[in-house]
Amino acid sequence: MPNTNGDTLYSWLLQQELDGDDDRRFYSSYLLGHVSLALADTEELPEQFTERLNQGLNNAIPDDKLSEKDIEGIHALLAEGLK
Repeated sequence: MPNTNGDTLYSWLLQQELDGDDDRRFYSSYLLGHVSLALADTEELPEQFTERLNQGLNNAIPDDKLSEKDIEGIHALLAEGLK
């Protein structure tokens, strides 16, 4: 499968960033950076996109010192975008 999953998610997050409230814009912008990295890392193996994205988020979130509300919002938005 090509990067359709990642590309679609990226486009969807861009739209959420434009249309959302302050929280949704923050979650979208946070995820856009991680989606970009995962797309670049899986260019040769796009089927690994979701796994790489989740791995990157799991590694970064503890270091980013996000609030529990932000962590939950980021995960909820990601789940919505991956449907």
